[in-house]
Amino acid sequence: MKVSVNWLKEYLKIDISPEELVKGLVNIGFDVDNVENQADKLKNFVIGKVIERKKHPNADKLSVCKVDAGTGEILNVVCGAPNVDAGQTVCVALVGAIIPNGEFEIKKSKIRGEFSEGMICSAYELNISDEREGIMVLEDRVPVGRPFAEYLGQDDVIIDIDITPNRSDLLSHFGVGREAGFLLNRKINIPDVTVKESNENINDHIKVEIENPKGCYRYCGRLVQNVKVKESPAWMKKYLTAAGLRPINNIVDITNFVMLECGQPLHAFDYDLIKGKKIIVKNSGKLKSFTTLDGKERTLNPDILLICDAEKPVALAGIMGGENSEITNNTRTVFIESAYFDPIITRWSSKLLGLQTDSSYRFERGIDIEKTEWACNRAAELMSKYADGKIFKGLIDNYPNKVNKNIIGLRIKFLNKISGIEFTSEHVKELLEKIEIKFIEEKDERLYFEIPYFRIHDLQREIDLVEEVVRLNGYENIPDAEYDSIYFDIKDFQDKKNRFFNDLRKHFVSRGYKEIITNSIINEKYAKVFDDRYITLLNPLTAEMNVMRTNLSVGALEVIKNNFNFKARSLKLFELGSIMYYEDSPENYIPGIKEKACINLVLAGEHDMEAVNQKLRQFDVFDMKGEVQMLLEKFNIDYYNLNYYNYTENYEYRIDFELRDRVIASVFQFSDRVLKFFDIENTVIGCELYIEDLARFQEQARAYKEISKFPPVLRDLSIVADKNVKVADIEEQIKRASNKLLKKVRLYDLYRFEGDESNKLSLTFSLEFSSNEKTLTDEEVNLVQEKIVQYLNKNLKAQLRS
Repeated sequence: MKVSVNWLKEYLKIDISPEELVKGLVNIGFDVDNVENQADKLKNFVIGKVIERKKHPNADKLSVCKVDAGTGEILNVVCGAPNVDAGQTVCVALVGAIIPNGEFEIKKSKIRGEFSEGMICSAYELNISDEREGIMVLEDRVPVGRPFAEYLGQDDVIIDIDITPNRSDLLSHFGVGREAGFLLNRKINIPDVTVKESNENINDHIKVEIENPKGCYRYCGRLVQNVKVKESPAWMKKYLTAAGLRPINNIVDITNFVMLECGQPLHAFDYDLIKGKKIIVKNSGKLKSFTTLDGKERTLNPDILLICDAEKPVALAGIMGGENSEITNNTRTVFIESAYFDPIITRWSSKLLGLQTDSSYRFERGIDIEKTEWACNRAAELMSKYADGKIFKGLIDNYPNKVNKNIIGLRIKFLNKISGIEFTSEHVKELLEKIEIKFIEEKDERLYFEIPYFRIHDLQREIDLVEEVVRLNGYENIPDAEYDSIYFDIKDFQDKKNRFFNDLRKHFVSRGYKEIITNSIINEKYAKVFDDRYITLLNPLTAEMNVMRTNLSVGALEVIKNNFNFKARSLKLFELGSIMYYEDSPENYIPGIKEKACINLVLAGEHDMEAVNQKLRQFDVFDMKGEVQMLLEKFNIDYYNLNYYNYTENYEYRIDFELRDRVIASVFQFSDRVLKFFDIENTVIGCELYIEDLARFQEQARAYKEISKFPPVLRDLSIVADKNVKVADIEEQIKRASNKLLKKVRLYDLYRFEGDESNKLSLTFSLEFSSNEKTLTDEEVNLVQEKIVQYLNKNLKAQLRS
């Protein structure tokens, strides 16, 4: 939406600079894409007076002029135009000016021996016309020194704003003016409309019927006769051009002007081309095609909403008119349509036809139904004034579906809890009433507000008002969080499931991880790398985003690649999200499709920064294994099994944490094949944990025992085993063979044999024994150790190392 600051000033006193206005709009949530100051194009161009003209002493076709440009001194300017003469009022380009046609800079120079301190301009050099023969001579009444941009009326500032789909009210100068008024503590002045009617009644000349009230909530119409189709006034053309529209003629320009003014799309029909003098709003039914204003034949669907006369369609409702009723130079009577078309039906029709216009863009997002009547009268008034038309008596207002205003209650405690700010009731009322959200009453610890028609499409729930209050108060005033985590839960934070999610976030943030959020829709080529059970979208937004993710690794690897490209050296990232794939299960919400909530962890790059006496190393699988074990310990999850896997197509190593025949977590190192596909050179360690299983198996409470008062006995146990024997199996046998005296077991050394014994490994474990009742003797510990060696030899063929 291109907004003209000069146009805004028609409705609001703006006494701050454009820069301050833009900054204020950004602070209350506007996404300002660009700011264009028209005067910048004609910077250093001023009105000047030629005081004296003499022939150049060294050139027959050049003149040397003395020019007063209002700078305080007379300039010496060499000019080659044949029509330059003393006494003329001209446009002067001062030193530093950039000539629009050719884009070269004016510099102080010497031309054939004479100094020149500027340039007297032609219309061609300023891109005003194609006239090249001489300089542009202006009327004498223009004051010397006045900026030429101001003389041309090119002194506007255009603010280009990206409008989010929920803020349809901002697709007008009234809407942006309200927000600017909030910043200035003023309200916009809506122009009063005065319609001077003739004695002829509109109801005697045209009728309106709505056959599909679900598609058309309201339809207003005015009839204006004896119009003269001609150019629009200069001020209107200037405003339309600033807003990005091309002026066409006064009738069409007025409908566009009113649309950009208040947000209500209008359409002007040539009344004489309306058969049967009847307007019918209905579905296309059996009609197969329709030719629109742009001369293209559109293939219709039976449910597309049309504007018809007694014989034929004359417009696609809310989208575009037909060429069979367009305004031409021969038009004498105009029927003005101002209607409210259903947003969903309009969007569906627009997408089906592949046709989006300024009108459909607004109808799709929802317009202000209260402005329908005002806009119709406003257009009729302007056509009377600038097209010499006579307005028929009466306004057609067919309104079968009355739309009521929303009443929303807001709890101050809830607002303060969500925002982290201590708002008072008075402050909230003051903020909202500044943008015309009216306070009704306070009841049961709720403030009730009446939502105006221009905001009923986006303010529908309590949380919407929370967002509005926080926005108006200023996002910069939201206090910083104590930890770096992001909450996207839609339920109350006290919900058990959401508390568990947020406990997970806090844990990983405390461990030095950063939370990432990646898209759940990915490119099929990435999905194929990991799984062939991915779900393909029937109507993807883009060709590159066409399937649902089957894991969280794809997004994480993309984030890692981008961060490494920006010279990041150490990454610890996590993400909470859902994955989806084809699988038959009775637990599925959608038959045949499995959706699973997961946590994804990734470690990439260097384990730590280089420091004195500390060598750099890359993250490895054991770093991630330790993270998972720490998490499981936090949630009191014990007695899991570890399953180890060597190289697969996607993973160099993989460790599965299994509990009650369910894999609750998987730790893995990505293979070179995967890293090459994502263009990553560093080692990347990943982990996927399954939230539902973690929540199911976590213990709510743990019993604690008194720490032994007696000293422990430490022993080292070195054994030789086949290299295919898992460490987890060895630890399991050690625990089985021991009685309650064994408290801890830990592998701390591993040696690989060479030569004939290359299929063997030497493993050394540290064992800790203790008792709560007495100090253990060597004999007691020796008996346990001998039993351990027997179990290892019998079940795993492992022997005590000699």
